Amino acid sequence: MRKAFLIVLLITSVLYSGELNAQCFKGNCYEGSGSFKFPNGDQYEGQWVAGKPHGKGTYIFVNGDKYFGSFVGGKREGMGQYTWAKGGKYIGNWKMDKRDGYGKYTWINSAQYIGYWKDDQIIDMNVNTITDSQAKPVEGN
Repeated sequence: MRKAFLIVLLITSVLYSGELNAQCFKGNCYEGSGSFKFPNGDQYEGQWVAGKPHGKGTYIFVNGDKYFGSFVGGKREGMGQYTWAKGGKYIGNWKMDKRDGYGKYTWINSAQYIGYWKDDQIIDMNVNTITDSQAKPVEGN
């Protein structure tokens, strides 16, 4: 019986160890403004509503990517800027955590696409394109 209890305790501690590393380390991370570190190492600093990023804020991913802009219900929504750690930057509209609407993507080599996006995809590569390369962007490029 004691052995079974110890096994259950060990499994439970492993499953919930990530949650123990999550913490609000500044301000109010439920209603108001605060800074929060997620279990995976990502961090968010900004406005909160009902325990989710909502309003203006900065989200820094553990891989070095950064997003600064608007959030609604924990998702990127409205105007924002996403910068990939490996290069590349998008400035424009977001909808449900995806690039959607008018925006500008700049590749590492300074080539740019200025135009419309839908569901994280370029709608028409030939519209308002300022580039020598016609390769479509992928995250990190």
